[in-house]
Amino acid sequence: MKKTIRNTATGLVLSISLIFTTSFVSVMPVQAKEKAQSRVSEERIFQDIAWMANKDDARIAGTPGEHQAAQVIAQRFKKLGFEVKLQRFPLTRFESHGATLTINQPENKSFETAPLTYSPSTPAQGLSADLVYAGLGAERDFTSVDVKGKIALIKRGDLTFYDQTQNAAKAGAVGVVIFNNTKGKLDGTLEQQTSIPAIGLTNKDGARLIRLLGSGKKITTTMKADTKVIKTYSQNVIGTYKAKNEKNAKTLVVGAHYDGVDSAAANDNASGTATMLEVARLASQKKLDMNVRFIAFGAEEPGMVGSEFYVKSLKPEEVANISGMVNLDMVGVGDEVNVLTASEDAQSFVADLAVKKAKELQITADRGLSTLSDHASFEPLGIPVAFLNVGEDPNYHSDQDTLDKIQKSNLKNVGTIVTNLVLDIASNDSK
Repeated sequence: MKKTIRNTATGLVLSISLIFTTSFVSVMPVQAKEKAQSRVSEERIFQDIAWMANKDDARIAGTPGEHQAAQVIAQRFKKLGFEVKLQRFPLTRFESHGATLTINQPENKSFETAPLTYSPSTPAQGLSADLVYAGLGAERDFTSVDVKGKIALIKRGDLTFYDQTQNAAKAGAVGVVIFNNTKGKLDGTLEQQTSIPAIGLTNKDGARLIRLLGSGKKITTTMKADTKVIKTYSQNVIGTYKAKNEKNAKTLVVGAHYDGVDSAAANDNASGTATMLEVARLASQKKLDMNVRFIAFGAEEPGMVGSEFYVKSLKPEEVANISGMVNLDMVGVGDEVNVLTASEDAQSFVADLAVKKAKELQITADRGLSTLSDHASFEPLGIPVAFLNVGEDPNYHSDQDTLDKIQKSNLKNVGTIVTNLVLDIASNDSK
């Protein structure tokens, strides 16, 4: 998942934030609230995040790590008695064999770097050129600096890595070095191939280069990136819990992407997938009026490939049968809950009800918008959506997105909101 734009009553705010507070007065009795919360096990969710967030077995889309995670999720669905389907789809996978950045002048020093996903390779001997600082890589940043034939040094900001890189390319740069805006190395994706190579650098090393440039010294560098594009596959793991009376029953979709970038990817998005598994466990204990289709989407990070493939596979009558879609992405880190749709004017009873369920638990949940997760594949089909996301995570898409950052209280709260939401909708087939 990427940064979202959140629309609040006070205006537009650039954020992925969403967190929990308790300023609302509960409209539900305390005993009922405690009973609802006691059903969700944050420890079980946390343990599921733990096995997914194994740095030695990264869940990059199209890799053995992602394929293995899909098999485990499928087995979990089967144990719950769900009808299980693995929906495979083709994927172009990016493979990195390393990258380096070396200062040739005024000193000789090499930096630890990594190519951004989908970056093209440099020539084998590398690209040697002067280094120039280009701010945040917005189009306006290149009006005051000459990057033609040079390597652009850019700070990570609100723009996508793709836009930063292509803006530099349009201005004539031959390569891009993007340094992190938080500690740790930069592991990110361009989402699609760019016309010039792009590599990631730590915040500390980026700051050092800026100091050198600020001293007025000319910096000549050589950047190398060895990358490969591989034809492979990813898959959606679909587990359907059938309604007690299957004939003419509507379907509610609950989804979360299980792939990640080349890191532990604990919050993005082992947290959402693990929470979905807990909701599935609790839903399976009830007899419901609707089918509930739990989908672990593959290949969200390359651009919501899995969810797009799924919705395109649906027949018109199958689309009409879907009452709503609930999406979970990055729910483990933060202090504020947002319930998002893909457009500002979207009418969604699912999102409205999610906010209500949060209020019943004395949790503030703000309505807002984001097009940057799997719910956005469903809304254009006229399907009401609710995307739950928690907190601005400064470590997302970096090697600092690790298990120790996960806040168990968030898992409990979001798990409870979504469980209550799903049971409410699926227990009333008139929706």
